[in-house]
Amino acid sequence: MSHDATDPGENVECFQLSAADAVWWADVFKTLGDPVRLQLLVHLAALKGAEVAAHDICDVGVAQSTVSHHLKRLRCMGLVENRREGRIVYYRMGAGVRSALMQILQRDQVDAPVIPSMPGAQDSGPLPPRC
Repeated sequence: MSHDATDPGENVECFQLSAADAVWWADVFKTLGDPVRLQLLVHLAALKGAEVAAHDICDVGVAQSTVSHHLKRLRCMGLVENRREGRIVYYRMGAGVRSALMQILQRDQVDAPVIPSMPGAQDSGPLPPRC
């Protein structure tokens, strides 16, 4: 019996991904693979386009210098935008990134798999900076 990879009831759209796009998307997912950066991006998404000073983002469990480093990585990928006013740097979600992030993070409550949290994940403390 042959196995058809597509469900006839689904509207499946096939697309091509260039080598350059594949590299860019891999870098985006690698960047978001760090829990602190993902938390920062979700925090900025919650602001719905409003700006926040880098020093005001302090609820991700790492030092302020580490927050600044992670924000810089997000900015380099084009996921966040920044504006400097004197010594203060303000960040906001990049144009179009919020809706894309919400689509990626959206789960169908009926079909979503239940993924248990890792034991001790809350107790492990801040992650060491990467790079």
